Amino acid sequence: MTEQTSPSSSPILSLSLELVYKILDNLDDYTILCSIRDAYKKLNDIIDVYPRYRALTNLDLYCKGIQSEGAARLSYPLKYNTTITTLNLYANNIGAEGASYLASALSYNTTLTTLNLSGNEIGDWGAMYLANTLKNKKTLAIIDISGNKIQSKGAQHLAEALQTNTALTALNIGCYCDRSNNIGKVGVQCLAEAIEDNEILTTLNLSSNKITREGAEYLARALHNNKTLTTLNLKKNQIKDEGVKYLADALRTNATLTDLDLSGNEITSKGARFLGDALQKNTTLVTLTLSSSYPGSNNIGDDGVRYLMNALRNNNSLTTLDLSSSEITKTGVRYISDALKTNVKMIILNLDYNIISVEGGIYLSNALRHNTTLTELNLTYGQIGDEGTRYLADVLRNHTTLTILNLANNAITAVGAQYLANALRDNTILTKLDLSSNTIGNHGIHYVVDTLQTNKTLTSLNIEHNEIEAQGIKYLADGLQSNTTLSILNLANNDIGDEGAQHLANGLQNNTALTEIDLVNTQIGAKGAQYLLDALRNNITLIKLDLLCLASTAHGLRPPMLELHDHIRQRNESMRYFQTRNEEAQDQVDASADDTIR
Repeated sequence: MTEQTSPSSSPILSLSLELVYKILDNLDDYTILCSIRDAYKKLNDIIDVYPRYRALTNLDLYCKGIQSEGAARLSYPLKYNTTITTLNLYANNIGAEGASYLASALSYNTTLTTLNLSGNEIGDWGAMYLANTLKNKKTLAIIDISGNKIQSKGAQHLAEALQTNTALTALNIGCYCDRSNNIGKVGVQCLAEAIEDNEILTTLNLSSNKITREGAEYLARALHNNKTLTTLNLKKNQIKDEGVKYLADALRTNATLTDLDLSGNEITSKGARFLGDALQKNTTLVTLTLSSSYPGSNNIGDDGVRYLMNALRNNNSLTTLDLSSSEITKTGVRYISDALKTNVKMIILNLDYNIISVEGGIYLSNALRHNTTLTELNLTYGQIGDEGTRYLADVLRNHTTLTILNLANNAITAVGAQYLANALRDNTILTKLDLSSNTIGNHGIHYVVDTLQTNKTLTSLNIEHNEIEAQGIKYLADGLQSNTTLSILNLANNDIGDEGAQHLANGLQNNTALTEIDLVNTQIGAKGAQYLLDALRNNITLIKLDLLCLASTAHGLRPPMLELHDHIRQRNESMRYFQTRNEEAQDQVDASADDTIR
């Protein structure tokens, strides 16, 4: 945009500084940057001292539909901007043309350190434009170009850039949601050769790129010599057991890699054995992910678990192990439990979507009696039921390290909830409990709430989809009156209705701990929303209230929504997110949306 020197044609410049600021307050960052600034020199002088502009370091344009034209408009102010360090342009369909505009701007910009261009279909040409800029770029440290239809040619350009670049520490060429790249074994060969001697890059994401066994071999060669890479994501790459063998061999000698994601690679017990053998020697790997990204994609089974657990008896570095959806039964859980009794390093264990069963719950509870390091245990869809919950609850009473427990979707009823509630009376360490997708009902929440009145450590409770109704919320509200520690509460997908909303609003009147509540799909209408809005007049701590999928129409809720907006601006500036988006109620926030409401 060509800067004008004569302001006489612009009425805005005849306004007082206070009024100009009020106008700017109602404009988004993109509009100020690309449409207002550089219109007039005098206006630039005003914007340059405008507090929000001076403090603008993170420009988030997620899914704004700016396309290549918007990228072109953004490129000019980006050239000379000296405040923005993070730019998020995810899902804007800027294409290769838009990438060329941004690449040109980046060659001038001296402050941007993080760039997210995921899901923009920039392709090989767009990758080339960015790579040419990266060759000599000394400030950009993190770049995300996942899900951009980049193939081997684009990977080759990026590899060439890595040979001379001295600033880039993290590169994401993986997938994002349903969007992916496809650099294949040829593209990964180029990148592997580039990182072999690279001394800057620490994080590389190559998920869903169809690199196959051959690509894994190329990367393994690089890992034998590379001294800086700490995080490698190879999720969904058709590596299979043969590819794992190459990587496992590299792990025996590699002394820098700490995080390896091999989920969704059709790995069986054979591949697990290769990894187990490597872990006997490796002294640096901290996190290993072997989960299945879709049913059956990894199938290490009980035998594979046995190989891994044998390694853990001697390994002193691995602290996080993800074995979710790995076809593990109670037999495999027994191997895990036996290892946990003596292992002194494991902190996070994910066994989601495995057939743990009641017997597996017993094995794990016995292990927890001896283990003194595990802080997080995930057992979603483990089929442990009330009986398995009872054994885990017994050990929770006096456990001194477990802070996060996930028991979602385990057929737990009010009986199991009572076991857990009794345990929480004595437990002084658990901070996060997930009981979502069970059937604890009104009686179950009653048991839990009784505990909340005295428990001083639980900060997050997820009871989504638990057949809780208005009466259950009344119990909960009574407990919230005296609880001073619970800060995050998820009540989504329960039939709460307006009556339940009224009870919850009563509980919020004097609560000073809750900061976030999820009420998605709880059948709350305009009347219930009004109760909540009234409660927020006295509550000064809640910073996120999620009411997506309201039962009411947009028209019915609009007046209290606008009223809330005025209240937030005038009296309750701690409120940052009030979400009410859905297909029917999208226009609830259009007129009143600013940075205090999302």
